[in-house]
Amino acid sequence: MQLTSVTYTSLARANLPQAELETIQELSRAQNRAADITGLLVFNGTHFLQVVEGPERAIQGLIDRLRQDPRHSGFEIRDQRKVVSRSFPDWQMELIQVAPSLFEAREAIVDCLPDTVSDVIHMRLLRMTELISTISFQN
Repeated sequence: MQLTSVTYTSLARANLPQAELETIQELSRAQNRAADITGLLVFNGTHFLQVVEGPERAIQGLIDRLRQDPRHSGFEIRDQRKVVSRSFPDWQMELIQVAPSLFEAREAIVDCLPDTVSDVIHMRLLRMTELISTISFQN
């Protein structure tokens, strides 16, 4: 079965409380389970980086909802492609909170990634982590 994988970045609403992040994760897990979507959400205190994968129709519906979500702005798809296997088969939505520092963020992400993550997704996550770390540092 062919799946769609999408990576996006966005700017979090200012002062997003920890409780709201936990709510995002909890609701996303339930909704993603129902829609057969898996993925990873990275938050560095100011920016989101997310990789989601699943059936094309479900991913498009998720993207439409994300574009309307007031908890973030500047939603930008960084990569969209077809894949034949999941990088996050057991994660309906894993949340990794990282430091704004690029080196700390990269280390935290690499330490958490499952063995199922493809080299392409691994490199994409590291490149996008660098991007959101650089943007955060400039703000």
